Amino acid sequence: MLPEELSALAAATATGIVQAAGTDLWSAVRERVARLWRRGRSGAEQEDRAERATRERLEETGRELAAAEDRAAADGHWQDRWRTRLQDFLEDLPVEEQEAAVRELQAMLAETGAQPSPGVRADHGGVAAGGNIHNERGVIAGSIEGDVTIGGNEHAGTDRPTPPGPAPR
Repeated sequence: MLPEELSALAAATATGIVQAAGTDLWSAVRERVARLWRRGRSGAEQEDRAERATRERLEETGRELAAAEDRAAADGHWQDRWRTRLQDFLEDLPVEEQEAAVRELQAMLAETGAQPSPGVRADHGGVAAGGNIHNERGVIAGSIEGDVTIGGNEHAGTDRPTPPGPAPR
């Protein structure tokens, strides 16, 4: 199991890969990621095969993203696939190779402007956001016990939710 920092790095790299597709950065990102897959392989033939297979996957990613009718859904799909691939790749590397791969990924992210998220996550049934949430006249809560009324509260004279607990009389 990967430490949280490496999982965040894999997620940020996956996002960077998808965001680079179709831009001026794509060629450089594609080549760096493909070369990265040479790490941890024994022998030039295995290194070449791993790099070639990764380059083909990246080409497929780029083609499918360019042809996507729903780019947001396609982005999410490919980010998930690349996050999983990167996590598996990092997890399988020997420690010294893993450290070198992490440095390479961090350098690539710094050059492209993408950065790992600051550990945003949610547990069972939770909600997590990696950015700002703007809420007007709604409820955001981790746990609600009891009734909540928004609008139409003639007792309070406002559109604010009723506080937890028994309804006002």
